[in-house]
Amino acid sequence: MLYRGFSGGRRLSFIALFFLGLPIVLARPVSVVQAQAPEPDQTVSLSLAKAKELALKNNLQAVIAKEGIAQAKGQKGISLSALLPSIGAAAYQSSLTSNLAASGLPVESFGFPAFIGPFNRFDARFQMVQSVFNLGAIRRYQAADYSLELARQRQRLAAQQITAATVISYLTTLEAEQAVHAAKANVQLAETLLSLAIHQKETGVAAGIDVARAETRLANQRVQLAQVQSALDTARLDLLRIVNGVSGESLSGLPVLGDQMTLTPEPSRDADKTVQQALIDRVEVSIAEQELKIAEVQRKAAKSDLFPSISVFGDYGSSGLKPTEANYPTRSIGVRLDIPVFSGGRTQAEIQIASSRMRESEAQLKDIRAAVERDVRQSLLEVKTRAEQVRSAELAVSLANRELVLAQDRFNNGVADNVEVVTAQTALENARRSLVSSLYQFNLARLNLASALGHVEDFRL
Repeated sequence: MLYRGFSGGRRLSFIALFFLGLPIVLARPVSVVQAQAPEPDQTVSLSLAKAKELALKNNLQAVIAKEGIAQAKGQKGISLSALLPSIGAAAYQSSLTSNLAASGLPVESFGFPAFIGPFNRFDARFQMVQSVFNLGAIRRYQAADYSLELARQRQRLAAQQITAATVISYLTTLEAEQAVHAAKANVQLAETLLSLAIHQKETGVAAGIDVARAETRLANQRVQLAQVQSALDTARLDLLRIVNGVSGESLSGLPVLGDQMTLTPEPSRDADKTVQQALIDRVEVSIAEQELKIAEVQRKAAKSDLFPSISVFGDYGSSGLKPTEANYPTRSIGVRLDIPVFSGGRTQAEIQIASSRMRESEAQLKDIRAAVERDVRQSLLEVKTRAEQVRSAELAVSLANRELVLAQDRFNNGVADNVEVVTAQTALENARRSLVSSLYQFNLARLNLASALGHVEDFRL
């Protein structure tokens, strides 16, 4: 299942995108030839709420889940038909011959011919059969009713999975956007430091190696900018693929996201109470409970085949030689009792299969309950850890900025060469990347927690 065991890092990303049949592309440096920069006018604004709404409307899994409900309703109707009257009509006109001697009648000894005919026969009538008591059919109808509810629960699970995948893709795109912003800042910084190195060389304070070092740094920053821009374009396309789904709309308009990743504190929760509430709210638990109900009813249905069944039947119509010759109304009414005596061991085999499936469903329910508890407890811990990681990353950016200013002042005053500046510049770049990654991991942890609680649809940035 999608939400089991998705703590930490990008595990939920992998599972959700695999569930939707999408390539797993993360906002990390990739080859600069993977994607082309979009045209300025080929963009559309897209908020997280709108992205979730469109994905739930257009995604293939949502369409399949909806059709699953329609199929379950059809199966319920088939099961109900065994308890409702079966009414039909038939009519025929035939020409017959018969050998009375073949029936064991000594007609020739009395001077009657053994062969008679041809003669006509006509019959037209309505027929009805109504089940009065059939315990097996009643149990199967109950199982079909539970199956319809199971289909509805699976539709809800599909909606949550689609929502989670959409949020993950949205967060990945946001991470890529912020990585681009950080890369642009790094390029601007490298350009500033190159200008400083050139100025210092012209004034005789710095050497040529300092200028070359700054030029190399600028070239590397431009390469990294191209790489993260390519990753951003790919992430945008993946997001559009999830949002558009089976709608058939063009993927030419790359989205500009309207929300941003921030450090949004999560409310304090008691772990034990949260686990108990999650066991009530998680769709996976409801699905497992519903599957257990179906297995129990199917076992009862198999056992019910050992009991007798009662039905009534009747017909009314007209019979004669022809429709207009010797034609009289006729009818028949009766009660039928069917008593199973021996079915070749089929009923016992069906009981054995149904009992095994019920035990399997019980084991799955226990396993899912244990997984839910683990998900909740681990998600609560991870949210706290990721929040601290973001705060540390913010502090690291502040300290790296301060270190760069000091190194730049030393280089500007001729106290040192620009090795210290490049080192401080590298530290600032790493701090910026770490902050972007930490914000992504924190919001992913929040999504994991919302999923563990069974309310992924409530996730907000």
